[in-house]
Amino acid sequence: MTLLGITLGDPAGVGAEVILKAVVRPKVARARVVVIGDLAALRATAKRLRVRTTLVPVTEDQLPALARASRVAGELPVLASRPLPARARRPGKPTREGGRASYRWIETAARLAVAGRIDGIVTGPISKEWVTRGGFPITGHTELLRDLTGARDVRMMLAGRRLRVILVTMHLPYRAVPRAIRGVQVRRTIAVADQHLRRYHHMDHPRLAVAGLNPHAGEGGLFGTEERTVIAPAVTEARQTGISVSGPYPPDTLFVRAVEGEFDAVIAIYHDQGLIPLKLLHFHDAVNVTMGLPIVRTSPDHGTAYDIAGRGVAQETSMVEAIAYAARMARHGAGKRGRQPQ
Repeated sequence: MTLLGITLGDPAGVGAEVILKAVVRPKVARARVVVIGDLAALRATAKRLRVRTTLVPVTEDQLPALARASRVAGELPVLASRPLPARARRPGKPTREGGRASYRWIETAARLAVAGRIDGIVTGPISKEWVTRGGFPITGHTELLRDLTGARDVRMMLAGRRLRVILVTMHLPYRAVPRAIRGVQVRRTIAVADQHLRRYHHMDHPRLAVAGLNPHAGEGGLFGTEERTVIAPAVTEARQTGISVSGPYPPDTLFVRAVEGEFDAVIAIYHDQGLIPLKLLHFHDAVNVTMGLPIVRTSPDHGTAYDIAGRGVAQETSMVEAIAYAARMARHGAGKRGRQPQ
């Protein structure tokens, strides 16, 4: 049996709302989950939403029994932290205390997953700004989990039913992207993607396509040379290791080809190159997956949404998909190491 830990995210955001709405949806109603966060924030949200869920405080010592037991309808286990002050859990009013707490909940979840006490984590939305203000400077969940788990290489994949996108570079200013691209980065991204899709999606030969950086993939050097000098050699090296990868392709046509079924995933060079087409298709149901970790980790593909927090209108679809995705990964990946990236 698998047990997933769901971190609450920023207590002033929509994390509690989408979690409470998601766990009662039929698609994940049988998933064994434990929420890691503030009990009072969850209780206040449940009362406001009129959700008929009994929140059951549990301790870390109770997790093994929780993993073995069948999920009780109408109950949601909560691994509660030290209670937050009321000011730190007001919807739409982020605080340093809330940012600090959201970091601690991720830290706890990562520790439990690395130790094998839970089988994967689903992270609620946090604010990088408020986590940093709370005393923990970060650039994102992905980089934070890399550091907490001691992973060598991690990559962000955004996945929907019609399109999967993997990023070579993540949270960088656009002006820094050309200087940041290195052949080894591109090749490692391809290798991590190949390993992940083999292990967790049972694909024998994932079909990967790499986007170019420049318009028309450089047009033979007319609009840039990164494709010829950096990206194409990395693709060739990866292909020589047995990976089914091709490119670089013009970005303006590549994503259409992937959506039509020609490729299993697209390797995008920078953040918005990949996320704009992905969110156009899967704004409400995309899942953020961290590849290359020693643990399973997914999250909904949206932020804290402070502007609508507390109003009861946040959509839970992405959280539902993130829980379902993590559960599948935990089942499919159990005991399978896959090939190691070269």
